[in-house]
Parts: sequence; structure tokens; C-alpha cells
Amino acid sequence: MRHLTLLLLVFLAGCAAPKPMVDFDPSHNFSEYRTFAFISDNPLMIAEGLPGVSPMLEGRIIQITENILSARGYTRVSDRKEANFTVGFTLGGRDKIQVTSYPESYRGNYGSWGWGGRGYYGAQTYTNTDVRQYTEGTLAVDLYDGSTRKPVWHARAVRKITTKMRENPGETLRAILGDMFAAFPPS
Repeated sequence: MRHLTLLLLVFLAGCAAPKPMVDFDPSHNFSEYRTFAFISDNPLMIAEGLPGVSPMLEGRIIQITENILSARGYTRVSDRKEANFTVGFTLGGRDKIQVTSYPESYRGNYGSWGWGGRGYYGAQTYTNTDVRQYTEGTLAVDLYDGSTRKPVWHARAVRKITTKMRENPGETLRAILGDMFAAFPPS
């Protein structure tokens, strides 16, 4: 039973979404940050390769980010010049193709399917190929120091965009942005 539990945990860990990549300026002092603003009135830059993006996506990203940062004790200010740091986003995507090949044997005269190689009851080995096209999306969050205007923190998450994500983007964005900001401020 213990082995089965361990196997299940390993399997579930393998199914989990990859953790976001986080980079930051290690010489920067993040402990003095108290206020934030968004880098512009439209802080989401959408790169090419992501057709059909909802015009409401930017508002969702802004609201979720504000909720996360507010819960961590940061206050949003309306004047960007007064903010300790500003937040910007980049969203991109690219079409990808996943090709999976696997062997399959057919036993011609016996009418049964099975695994095996040539010479085993006249079986012949064939290769089945499964080709799937999907879109891989990338969301990046950049934080800029309010006084120097230089980037000080960057997070990037890459995910396969599924139908579920398209139908309920809020849930996915909360999870992704939550994972990203789990590493902010850097210790």
C-alpha cells in the first residue's frame, strides 16, 4: 500500500504544472517596497502568435495581481511616479506540434492485436504516430524599481493552453500568478 501511495504521489507531481521561472537582481533591496502601480494604463503587451485573446484578459490579470500584492501588504497607488515599483505584463504564444510514435503489432492471419515482433506467429510490427497541434502560452511579469525605472524582478510561466483555460481563464490566471508571486519579494 505504501508503494502505491508513493507511486501515486510521483505521478501527481509529474502532472503538476511546471513552476514559473523567476529571476531578480540579488543586489536590490526589496524590503523597502510598500507601494506599487501598473507600468501604464494598459500594462499588458500581447506578443504575436496568440489569436483570439479576450479583451477582458488584461483587466483580469490586473485585478488578480492587485489582489495578490494587496494580500501581501502592498498598496496600489494611482500615480506611477509615487510607486516604489511598477508592474508590467507580456503575453505570448506559439503553435506547437507534439508527435508521439509507438509500436503496434498486427497478427495478420489470426485476427488479433498484440505486442510482438516479426516471426512471432507471423506478426508484423507497425508504428502508430499520433500528431497533435496545440498552443503554448507564455505569461511574463516584470517589476521595475520606481526610482531607477530599471527591471529588478522577472517571472515567466509557460503552459499548454487548453480548452478549460480558454473557458475559465480567471482560475488559471489566479494559479499562475499566485505561483509567480510566491517568490516575491525574494529573500
